[in-house]
Amino acid sequence: MRRAAIVVLLCAAGSAAADKRGFDPATVYRVPRGDGPSEGPADAPVTIVTWSDYACGHCVRAQPTLDALARLYPGQLRWVYRMMPLDDDYTLPVEIALAAAAQGKFRPMNDRLWALGGKTDRAGGELLARELGLDMTRFRARLDAHAATAQIQADVADAKALGVTGTPVFFINGRPVSGNQPLKVFVDVVDQELARAEKEGVGYEALVVRGQPTADVPAAPRAPFELDKAVTYRVGLGLPGHQLGPDTALVTIVTWGDFQCPFCARMAPVLAHARQKYGSDVRIIFRHLPMVAHRQAQLAAEAGVAAAEQGKFWAFHDQLFARTGKLSRPELEQYAQAAGLDMAAFRAALDDRRHRDTVAAEAADALALGVDGTPTMFVNGRPVVGSRDEAGLDKVIDGELARVRQVVSHGLAAGDVYAVLMSEALGEERADPSRVPNVAAVNVSLRASDKARAVEAACRRRDRSRAVALVSGLTGSPKRHAQLVCGASGIDLD
Repeated sequence: MRRAAIVVLLCAAGSAAADKRGFDPATVYRVPRGDGPSEGPADAPVTIVTWSDYACGHCVRAQPTLDALARLYPGQLRWVYRMMPLDDDYTLPVEIALAAAAQGKFRPMNDRLWALGGKTDRAGGELLARELGLDMTRFRARLDAHAATAQIQADVADAKALGVTGTPVFFINGRPVSGNQPLKVFVDVVDQELARAEKEGVGYEALVVRGQPTADVPAAPRAPFELDKAVTYRVGLGLPGHQLGPDTALVTIVTWGDFQCPFCARMAPVLAHARQKYGSDVRIIFRHLPMVAHRQAQLAAEAGVAAAEQGKFWAFHDQLFARTGKLSRPELEQYAQAAGLDMAAFRAALDDRRHRDTVAAEAADALALGVDGTPTMFVNGRPVVGSRDEAGLDKVIDGELARVRQVVSHGLAAGDVYAVLMSEALGEERADPSRVPNVAAVNVSLRASDKARAVEAACRRRDRSRAVALVSGLTGSPKRHAQLVCGASGIDLD
C-alpha cells in the first residue's frame, strides 16, 4: 500500500476494529512525559502531552487551534511533543525536528515543518536548518546516524502502551482530546484542569499518578458542540472604536465577521438597515474572526483595528465590504485613504503588524465560545448563526425589543439592559473581560483571572496607561501571566 494511503487510514483514526478501545474525555490517564522536546514553564499548572506526525493532515489542521490556545493561556501551559510516525518508512521530518531540538531550535523548526505539511526531503530539511542558523555539521551528522531513532521508538512504545492508535491526540493533565477538535473543546478541559491543579496544589506527575494506565472505554466520536439559540452567552463589547449606536440601546448585536467572507459582506447592508430602522434602540459591535482559509482576512482585520485607532473603523469597514474580496495591501491603503485616515500612521501599523495579537485574541475568544464560522451574531447574547435578510433580522430584533421593553417598564434603566443580561449569561469573555459592562449603580470588581486578561488586552493594544491602571492589586500567577504578555508587547508593568 502507498505511504499516502497508509497515512490517510491511520491519521486521527486508528483501527476500525469493533473491539477498539478509546479514551474517556472525563477520565485522567497516567500519561508519561517522556524525554522529547517541551516548551513552557516547568511549573506550569497544565501540561499538554501530544502525539502527532508531520505527515498527518489532521495534525496540520490542528495547529491554528493550538496556537490560539497558547495565546489564551500565556505562562500557564507546558507543551510536551511526542512523535508517532504513521509510516515507519517516512520518519525524516521527525528526525529533522529532533535534530533541530538538539541545538535548541525545535519550536521554529516545528513551525516550518507544519507549514510544509510534512512534505520535505533531505535537501529541504537542510535548507530549513541553514535558515535557522544551525550548526550544519552537527545537524547532518545526526541525520546520517539516525540519532533520533531511539527517541521515536520510545515515543511510539509509550503511545502503544497507553492505547493511542492515531494522531493527533492530546492529554491535558492526563485528560484526553483526540483529533482536530474545536478550540472550545480544549478550552473547557484546560479551565477544568487549571482549577484542579490549583485545588490540589501539586505538579504534573502527582496529578496523573493515579490515572488510568491505558485506553479503557469503547471508542466513540465526540459529539459536536453547537451554540444554543435559546441560551444567552457572555459576550463583551469588543475593541474600542468598533461600536455603532448608543450605550443605552435596548438591543446589542455583536457580530463576528471576516472581511474576506462573502456572507459577511451580504450581512453588512442588512445591519445598516437595522441601524436605520431602529435608530437608538439598536447598537452594533463588530468583532474580528479572520478564518484560516481566507489568506487576506488577517491583514484586513489588522487594518480595521488601525482604522479604529483613528476613529474611522466604520468608514473603513464600509469601504472593504463594498468591494468584497479585494484586500491586497495596496487596496487596503486605497480604502484607508478614501475613509480619511492618516496614511503614515496607518501604514506604520500594518508594517510592524502592531495589531496582529489583538486580532488573534478576538478570534480565539470567538472560537473558545463555540463560534466556528462567519458571520455569527449574538443579539443580546443569543446566537444567530449565518446570514439573515432584512426581514429575518427584523424578526429577531422585534422579539428582543418586546422582551426587553417589558423589563424596562418595571424600572430597569435602558443603559443597564445589556449588563444585566450578561450578569447571568453562560460562558467566558476571554479577549477582554473588562469590555463586559456592569450595572451603572453597582461597582463590581473583576476577579483576578479576568483582570489579568484585561491587562493583557490593553498591552496588546499598546495602551500602557490602561494596563498599568488595571494591574494594580494583581499578585501571584495572574500578575505573572499578565507580565509575560505585556513584556512581549514591549510594556513593563513594574
